[in-house]
Amino acid sequence: MNGPLRPSLQSLGTSVFTRLTQLANQHGAINLAQGFPDFDPPATLLDAADDAMRHQFNQYAPSPGLPALRTAIAEHSRRRYGVDYDPDTEVTVTVGATEGIWAAVTALISPGDEAIVVEPFYETYPAVVAAAGGVVRYVPTTFPDFRLDLDRLAAAFTSRTRLVFLNSPNNPGGALLTAEEFAAVAALADRYDAYLLCDETYEHLVYDAAAHLRASAVPGCRDRTMVVSSASKTFSVTGWRVGWVLAPPPLTDAVRRVHQFITFAAPTPLQQAVATALSTGADSGYFGALRAEYTERRDVLIDYLDRAGLPAARPAGAFFVMARCPDDDERWVTELIRGAGVAAIPGSAFYHDRSGGRDLVRFAFCKQLSTLHAAGARLMGKEDTDATD
Repeated sequence: MNGPLRPSLQSLGTSVFTRLTQLANQHGAINLAQGFPDFDPPATLLDAADDAMRHQFNQYAPSPGLPALRTAIAEHSRRRYGVDYDPDTEVTVTVGATEGIWAAVTALISPGDEAIVVEPFYETYPAVVAAAGGVVRYVPTTFPDFRLDLDRLAAAFTSRTRLVFLNSPNNPGGALLTAEEFAAVAALADRYDAYLLCDETYEHLVYDAAAHLRASAVPGCRDRTMVVSSASKTFSVTGWRVGWVLAPPPLTDAVRRVHQFITFAAPTPLQQAVATALSTGADSGYFGALRAEYTERRDVLIDYLDRAGLPAARPAGAFFVMARCPDDDERWVTELIRGAGVAAIPGSAFYHDRSGGRDLVRFAFCKQLSTLHAAGARLMGKEDTDATD
């Protein structure tokens, strides 16, 4: 007898993140598996949330989001990327980027429609397409640079293509898409009457000489593009669940029709606090300091991985490092947790065809330097006491 879960969702098992976090907790492992910081958000952000809760921001917000936050998001896009959005008709606040993705996909995908997902991918993408009754066509990229192969992408388009997922900076590979790549995808989308869903959650986490490019800033992209982002990674508040979707009015209307019946509105006081943080971040130097701090964390982790004999890619963005492992990834990660006391994610979790990542593992570096040093010491078979702050 089949269980209650409908057939199109039978492939959805327990998230690998949930399973490995439980195993890490059982063994007292340092958690470099999940992408959440182990340090506090900016004090000014916490103060703003406290102030909001004490000054009447405790009831439902308008479903599209507080006007102050929608205005701050639009102004941030204009000031930082040169892309104008009308806060009233083109900005929607959601319960994290993930709800924005679910609302967008639910609004656009009908049973049998196809969505293109670039591998390696954030695990929500194929799950939400399956929930909508759609079909995913995968376009693989490869270690270490994870560059998009435009010929492979073009071959994935069909008459049923409705949506293309683009994630830049990419989780887990760390690649950034270029203007030429965005333009090529937009041209294909225009030819096949498809839309782009661009996940820019890690927009402020780019390194070296790299710069984040907003997809809708590229000529030919804006009219077919939904940009999704979030406060979670930028302000180290993954538990707040405040995200947003930027899109032209017809797409915004579609997203809002679904959003109002998923969650109605994101938490009101947290919206107000994020509005304050976005409005002051550039002037305070916060975004530049964030980039510098994460660059140091990335370099520390890569150094330890190299010294431990795990060749690592050097991500241009996000806060994950993909590295080669000497064995089957799931078996190796399990033994790493049990033996060395460090948790990572098997690379195959980010591929539809698991063989694509069987020799890869993902480590998160959104941690205090002391945590990274302690994890590095364990990776090299030393005691934590050998690590330095």
